[in-house]
Formats: sequence, structure tokens, C-alpha cells
Amino acid sequence: MRIIESEKLSEKVKKIVLEGNLGSSPGQYAMIWVPKVGEIPISIAREPKGETWILVAKVGKVSSAIHSLRIGEELWVRGPYGRGFSLRGGKCCLIGGGYGIAPLISLSERLGEMGNAKIRFYAGFKRREDVLLEDLLSSISDELIITTEDGSYGLKGRVVELVDFDWPEAIYSAGPEAMLVEVVREAIKRGIYAEVSMERLIRCSIGICGSCSLDPLGLLVCRDGPVFDARTLSMTEDFGRYWRGFDGRKLQIGGESIGMLLR
Repeated sequence: MRIIESEKLSEKVKKIVLEGNLGSSPGQYAMIWVPKVGEIPISIAREPKGETWILVAKVGKVSSAIHSLRIGEELWVRGPYGRGFSLRGGKCCLIGGGYGIAPLISLSERLGEMGNAKIRFYAGFKRREDVLLEDLLSSISDELIITTEDGSYGLKGRVVELVDFDWPEAIYSAGPEAMLVEVVREAIKRGIYAEVSMERLIRCSIGICGSCSLDPLGLLVCRDGPVFDARTLSMTEDFGRYWRGFDGRKLQIGGESIGMLLR
């Protein structure tokens, strides 16, 4: 797919617009390949007619290679893959952390098209310079709440601390896993339906290699996710605790599992 727009949104994040559509559902992802460099999964942010948007954070060799490409050059794309968000009406709370807002953009647009959803979008960032796509987020939600950890813009604090969890009938979230754990905990405590988009090492994207498996349920993030409901995640040992490396071994990323924390 040919790059038709490339815009630096922050020091770390670029918006890349590709020519053509993939026909994705909110929350699905695509595998993006840069020849001779590698392939990574990236959430599909939105698909206006004739375009596919992705937000690319510069964190490794593949994402760095994507950042270096210019308008007119091409990326190799396969997808869409995975299970996306379910669409519910009523009062919907969307909680995004950093560039984790990406899959929530198309979700907010789709919920808005339904006509029976009221959307409150919380977008959390570390500082003012990291705030992404504020005008777009404002245009696709009924209420946009920007937060920064240092208080340089919007409300001060971590975004989860500033969410009114007593308001929504459904919660959708994407971002750092420590944040997702807090969202799931609060949703389950209150009996609110919640879905979150997880990130894992995805290599095959079709459920063969097992690098993204979640114990003990045997769920695969690439195929059964990346979106999971809160109750399902509460039954896993890995959510909030472990990530598998390239050799398949578990790498600890956090403390107790969400299931243990809820007991």
C-alpha cells in the first residue's frame, strides 16, 4: 500500500495514511512488513473512504524504518486480523493511554454512527507535547477529556485516576497494560461491561506460533483478541503479569494477576 500522507504528531509518534481500504472492524490490526527489516502488528486507527490510517510509535527497528519512509513509498500490509470491539449503545466510556488511542478512534466513529450511544473519551498522556489528534478526538466524541501526568495540559494525573467509573454502561480501553489492569479491576468491581485491547508479541497473526498465548485458557491474542472482555481476562494468569519473548519464555511485566487481585 502506498503512503499518501506522513505527519509527525509528537516526538515519538507519526500518523501514516495508506492509499486504499482494508475493510477492518474497530479494534482489528494489520501486519506491516518492511522488506529486509521485519514485520510488526499495528492497530488500524481509522478507514475513511480510500484511506487507511495507522499511528506508528518509534520504538524498534521496524517502526523506525516506517518513520523513515516518505510519501509515495510503499509498505507491505496483510490483514485485517483478530477480534475487535463489540458495539454497544448507551453511555460508553473510552479510555486511551498515549498512542493506545489508535484502535479507539475507529470505535468512537462507529459508535457515533449507531446513533444510540453517548461517548465520553478519556485520552491520557505524559505531557502536553505528547497529546495526539485532539481536534479529531473532539469531533468524534460527545465529551473529550484530555489528561497529562505532569499537568501541563488538561487535567493533571494518570488517566485512570480521573475516570468517573460510576457513569458508563460500557467501557472500552487501549494502552499500557498496567493501565488496562486498573480499568478491568474497576469495571468488574462495579459490574460494568468492559473490553480492552491487549498488546503481545505477534508473529504469525493466524494462531500457529503460540508466541501470544495467554495461560491457562490457551487464548491467542492474535486470533482470539487483541480485544478481550474483562471477565475473560480475569481468568488468565498472564494479563498484567507476563509477556512471551521470541524464544517463548515468559517475561515478567507486573505483579499479581487480575484474578488474584479480585479475590
